[in-house]
Amino acid sequence: MKKFLFLFSSFFSVLVFSQTQSTPYPLVADEITQMLQEGLPKGQLLITKDSLSFYSFTKTGVYEFSFANKELSKSFSSYSKEMTSELTNVPLNNLRTTVSEDGTVYFLYPGGGLLFVYENNQIKRIDRSFAHRNQFSGHFFCYKNTPYLMGGYGYWKSNSLLTKFNFQTKEWDYIETRGQIPELGVNKGSFVVDNDILYVFDFYEKIDDKDQKNDNLYELDLKSLKWEKKGSLNSLFDNDIQKKIVSITVPFNGTKYLQKSDGSKEILIIEPSKNSVKLYENESLSLMARNAIVVGSKIIYSTLSADRSYESLVVKDFSNGLELKSEAILSNDFNLFVSYFLIVALFIVFLLGITFLKFKNDALFFVINGNNLSGLNKSIVLSNDEKFMLELLSNSKNNSVNNVFFLNYFTNPALSEDANIKRKNKAISDLNLKFKTCFELDLIIKTSNPLDSRQVVYKLNPKVLF
Repeated sequence: MKKFLFLFSSFFSVLVFSQTQSTPYPLVADEITQMLQEGLPKGQLLITKDSLSFYSFTKTGVYEFSFANKELSKSFSSYSKEMTSELTNVPLNNLRTTVSEDGTVYFLYPGGGLLFVYENNQIKRIDRSFAHRNQFSGHFFCYKNTPYLMGGYGYWKSNSLLTKFNFQTKEWDYIETRGQIPELGVNKGSFVVDNDILYVFDFYEKIDDKDQKNDNLYELDLKSLKWEKKGSLNSLFDNDIQKKIVSITVPFNGTKYLQKSDGSKEILIIEPSKNSVKLYENESLSLMARNAIVVGSKIIYSTLSADRSYESLVVKDFSNGLELKSEAILSNDFNLFVSYFLIVALFIVFLLGITFLKFKNDALFFVINGNNLSGLNKSIVLSNDEKFMLELLSNSKNNSVNNVFFLNYFTNPALSEDANIKRKNKAISDLNLKFKTCFELDLIIKTSNPLDSRQVVYKLNPKVLF
């Protein structure tokens, strides 16, 4: 029985490894999960080609997979020339990769410098540079079909260098940037290129071999080459660099970024251009490997066989079993905060102004109780003469009294006319001063009769009501 099982497994392995020509694999009807026993060599390098296809590069050749009509087709092509000598002892999955808009696949040597391209069914070196070794973990990307490398770590410190490959000189040119540059560098960062903007976030600054988290979102305008600091990151991101090193980070459909901890069912989908981060759960993706890529709506990664002799591909639909747990802003954009602050400040000033005008124009109520005048939580004591004047004014039409009524009240036959006028004026002046001192308001206003300007009329302040 054991011999039979051994012969059967040997026959199956030979059958799997022999599939090097174009071969279709039917997908399940609902495109849920598909384990493909491809028998691929270990150490393969998966690269997304477009929304329907992807590559698997090996040391001897390249597999090209394509999804069409719910089938996965596979073709294999041996390299037309042997692998270039610089890559002989370098595991392919240690290379940084990017695909330009015209479909060209580039490979970058660890740390920067040596640049390779997949062309005419071979991987060949195209630079005249050397192994720079100062931009490990830097972001390798294509912008307008030209390879760029930003940031990274080397020689015991992180940096914010932006270099661009020059196809004429075959060297890397340093590109000077300006603005709010991350001064202490970018190490183990997360990156998204959307239109002309490179978003940089969730990264560390390495100084004297010590890692410090930078909790801000940065934007680099690739046209103007100007940096802008946008604000502090959401607390969903962990500060531990060791967790970031072993986490799974995958570009997602061009403008997004997938990030998850190894073995966790929680997944972050980050979209910097919309300042959005969404937390999902998907139990079926808890075993996603670090070499994962995204092709359309599918997550693809490889796993070792039980005997560790070859690799199998796992294809899973991202949306199957997906549950949105929460959604938040990616960063509290400082400029947005300033805008909100200014809007709130203007609203408060407007509100205070309206309130001030309202109170300024609104009437204030006072009460005469005996010889006490009360209002605004304050009170003053009135003399009999002052009480008479106020009652006369408050009971008269339009709160106005002709001068002759006041003069008649204060007239003393024993005094001269001039003395009586002074006596009346002093009583009014003393009452106004007393009221002004306590309530900070004028009380009795002296005006002229509109029908005869020679006649004096006394009025209550329109804001004062009794």
